[in-house]
Amino acid sequence: MATVAFVVACLAVVAAGFSAWYGRGQKRAADLAATEARRAADAAAEAVRIEQARRADEVADAEHRRVRFKLVPTGGQSGSLHLLRNTGTDTAYGVHIDTGDLRVANQTLDFDEIKADTEHTLYLARTMRTTTDRIEITWSRSPDHSASQRSVRLLVR
Repeated sequence: MATVAFVVACLAVVAAGFSAWYGRGQKRAADLAATEARRAADAAAEAVRIEQARRADEVADAEHRRVRFKLVPTGGQSGSLHLLRNTGTDTAYGVHIDTGDLRVANQTLDFDEIKADTEHTLYLARTMRTTTDRIEITWSRSPDHSASQRSVRLLVR
């Protein structure tokens, strides 16, 4: 009887040892799963943050692009004649055109407004000493100029 009890006790010790070993492996697996879950949650949060920033940039860009200028060369004398077009959807107010050291032939470079889908002819001549290759256009989005100033630089071709 003592032998049977001893064998049963030994089997119980072996079973307890196996259970402890198996439980330790399960704990390690659970810890790894928790770590991976945290990494996945952090990655998802980062992806959401990046997407929100991208969308905010798109909205800001869309707001900015409601007034969009293009400078189109039309030929003329030595390629100096250009059309400045507002191809956007809104009117630009308080427009100023900075031509740098490009020569301008008796033209107004300040406009109260340039409406959408309108254009102005510019004669921009280069000389031997001209270093400017872009003009800068500055405008406001509100008639009273209370909105922040916007600007764009356009290449003179």
